[in-house]
Amino acid sequence: MKILKSVISQRFKSLALTAIALLSFTYNIHAQEGDAAIGEGIFKANCASCHFPDKDMTGPALQGARQRWIDNSSEEKFYEWIKNSQAVIKGGDAYANKLFADNGKSVMTPQAVSNEQIDHIFAYVEAYVPQVAGPGETAGNVGVTVEEDSSMMWWIMAGLLLLVIGAAVMSKSNLAKAEKVSKGEEIDHNETVGQGVRRWAWNNRGWVGFFSLVFVIIILVVGMMDLMKIGVFEDYKPEQPIAYSHTLHAGELGIDCKYCHNAVTKSKHATIPTVNVCMNCHKAVNEGTETGTEEIAKIYEAAGWDPDLNAYTGDTKPIKWVKVHNLPDHVYFNHSQHVEVGGVDCQQCHGDMKQETVARVMTTQDLNNVGVNNPDMDENAVKFTRPTLTMGWCIECHEKSSVDVGGSHVAGAAENEDSYYGVIHQRLLKDKKTYQRYLEDDVISVAELGGWECAKCHY
Repeated sequence: MKILKSVISQRFKSLALTAIALLSFTYNIHAQEGDAAIGEGIFKANCASCHFPDKDMTGPALQGARQRWIDNSSEEKFYEWIKNSQAVIKGGDAYANKLFADNGKSVMTPQAVSNEQIDHIFAYVEAYVPQVAGPGETAGNVGVTVEEDSSMMWWIMAGLLLLVIGAAVMSKSNLAKAEKVSKGEEIDHNETVGQGVRRWAWNNRGWVGFFSLVFVIIILVVGMMDLMKIGVFEDYKPEQPIAYSHTLHAGELGIDCKYCHNAVTKSKHATIPTVNVCMNCHKAVNEGTETGTEEIAKIYEAAGWDPDLNAYTGDTKPIKWVKVHNLPDHVYFNHSQHVEVGGVDCQQCHGDMKQETVARVMTTQDLNNVGVNNPDMDENAVKFTRPTLTMGWCIECHEKSSVDVGGSHVAGAAENEDSYYGVIHQRLLKDKKTYQRYLEDDVISVAELGGWECAKCHY
């Protein structure tokens, strides 16, 4: 009897150790190779302005870059180069200096990414495959297809977990049978597996009921969390028909947001700048610093401008911009109310566009990081915890934004008592008996002025 128990116990331990080792091995392989799906987002946010995966752009193509560093220098230097190329160059690395010289001594911007994030980026880069142009499409950078590799890992882990559970159940069953034999009790050899499972479940109905309830709750929670992601498009950055760069226009040239998006102070929509606004400068500027005449020629085509004749031809072709910030049809939002009356800075919702090429939906972290490491830039007044462009995001801003002197206040509320918000402001300040629950902290929030009323934002 003792020998039988010992043999079964040893087999169970071996199975468990094997499963754990396989799980560990699977996880490590995945961690080292990176996740292409995660890497796509990081690449588009940090690298896409200068690099393509498979062809030279402002910077060289990235496919095979890791292996080239391993062959010519080391993988450690590869990570260091991405984080701070100038430090590697100054350190005297021969391959780094060669790369610097081969690329016209163009300085690569230091990237605030971890080694794990770099692994994700290059998993995406190496998996990048340009889509084949369909009928009527132009071949080129149509898009990419990336294999979703994380699902396979989860299936393997689930299978190994079931293997361990099965081994444990079999071991316990064999031990129970061995114990019955030692006591001289009869064993029902005609009992099927299903009957055995039902008998075991009944004998342990308390635990079975408990874990069944836990399982149902987990399924409901996971399902609800997935439902909460519907319509959330943080980091959405579609390709545009013209390779416009906010970094150049808003950053290097210092053009104010409201010059191009001039309807933002008088309309509910910020609006896409008209071609006429572009032509204010591009009648004279006909060549870009990075793209030459190619992209500006598209503006001329849209405006019907002939640069050789220096005149309009009347033959125009509208630019088909792709909308980036989309709200549901039942949601009302007014830019002028926030910008003019509320005094909200563009960066509060759109982030630091001076670091972007074409527009994208900023993540919560992007918005919270505005101005954090930049002494020349004010930090955002509100720190968010909810995903961008969701209802919780708007409610959170209305809760944390104040209508009080010295804070992020509604423009003119305190100074102009005759204005709409000024009347409400003074009413709340003076009638402390009626509004004392609002004045416990001597701060009046937008929510307390009706910013949480459903009809304010929903038709």
